[in-house]
Order: sequence, then structure tokens, then C-alpha cells
Amino acid sequence: MTETGSQRGVRWVKESLALFRTQPHVWMLCSLAYIVIFMVLPSLPLLGFLGLVSVVIWPVCMALIVLLYRQVDLQGSMSPPAVWQQLQLHFKPLVLLGASCLVYAVLATYLLSSDLASLISHAPTKAGMTESQMTLFLENTLSFIVKVLLLLLPLFIATWFSPMLIALNGYPLLKAIKSSIAGMLQYTLPMSVSWLVMTVGMLVVMLGLGLVIGILGALIPMLAQLLMPLLVFAALLVINALMFAFQYISYKDVFRAAPQVEA
Repeated sequence: MTETGSQRGVRWVKESLALFRTQPHVWMLCSLAYIVIFMVLPSLPLLGFLGLVSVVIWPVCMALIVLLYRQVDLQGSMSPPAVWQQLQLHFKPLVLLGASCLVYAVLATYLLSSDLASLISHAPTKAGMTESQMTLFLENTLSFIVKVLLLLLPLFIATWFSPMLIALNGYPLLKAIKSSIAGMLQYTLPMSVSWLVMTVGMLVVMLGLGLVIGILGALIPMLAQLLMPLLVFAALLVINALMFAFQYISYKDVFRAAPQVEA
């Protein structure tokens, strides 16, 4: 019986969860390192330049984590030195991919600069806003968010598979980007189903935990104030770890017939 696109998407989610459960503590640590490097450090005062550096090295770090998932999937254990040795063979095209992402991000920022300036100029003030001003601000905010998502979509499609295609298949930069775009377009339905299932699943879990914390908070208010930030941070760690597992599972399925270059 032929597998439908929806069935494939659900299977990807199940396989991603199964792979995450092999060593959840390790994947959570990888997710924590990723968040610190790419979210926390660039946001610190006087370290804003790290944001530019992080974009350039992002494909290397992403490929590193995904290749660790692959080792565990195929061998049952991981060997970071072996993965790093393989990444070194393809370090230049991975960094070029990161540099390309940086150029795209700069161009996107330039294109959105006027919209951002308009949004800031209509931001709420201490004096308050009239109903018409608030409506205008919300419309501008929604328009800005839509434009950001539309500009990020091509980058997302071009980079979902390309780091693995460079590191595992030895593809040159342009071939990796074109193959990533082709793979994403060909498997749009299972990718969409997987994202929808994971998003709904995470929301259900968050709502359930939030309800429990709310009940505890009614009894012990200080406990709710302590647990809620921890819940949000833990959810962020799990989401990141699952995304890496999902990247590997979808790559393995989409490019299962492609030759792979081993270190």
C-alpha cells in the first residue's frame, strides 16, 4: 500500500520523537548550547556583533547536531570527534552557506526598514492611544509580521536540507541550495502535516502543563511564578531538539537514494 503524504508526515513526527527519546538529556544539552550561542549571546550588551558571526557559523552548528542524530540512529551511539572530522572536509561550503544567509538577512532588513520605522513611529506612548490609532498600529504590526514571514520563507526552504547535503553528500553550495528547494517543494504536504502535528501537540502539552501550574498557583502563588518561566524555557529546549531530529528524519527520507560521503 502506497504511503500518502499525510501518512508520511505523521510518520516523520513519530520517528523524530523516537529518535529524541534515545538520549533526551544529550539532545536537551545540544539545544541549550544552540540557544545560548544563537539567541542569548548576540542579545547581550556589547556582544551584538556575535549576531553576525552566529549567522555565518549557523550551518556548521546545525550540521553538527543533525549528524550526531544520524550517528545515534545508525550506530546507537555518538562520536563527536568523528562528526567534527567529517564537517572539516566540508567546512568552506558550510561557511559560504552561512555567509549567503547573512547577505540575505541584510537585504531583508533593508527591505523592511521603512516598515519597521513606520511601526515604531505608531507605537503606543505613555499618553495612550485612541481607538483609531490602536487599530492602525495593529494593522501595521500584522502587515510587518506577514512581510517578515514571507521574506523568511525562501531562506527556510533553501536551508532546511542544504547543510546536510553539503556535510553528508558533498554537494557544492549552489547544488545543495537547489536540491533543498526541490526537496521541500516536492514534499510540501508531508512537511506541512509534520509541522502542524508537532505544533498542535506542543500546544496541547503546554496548555495541559499550564493548567496544572494554574491549579497549583491558586494554592501556592509563588510556585506558579517559579514554574511558569521554567516551563517556557523547557518547552523551547524540547522544540529545538525535536526540530533537529525532524530535520534529520525528513532529510533521510527525502534523499534516501542519494549517495553519502563518509569521513
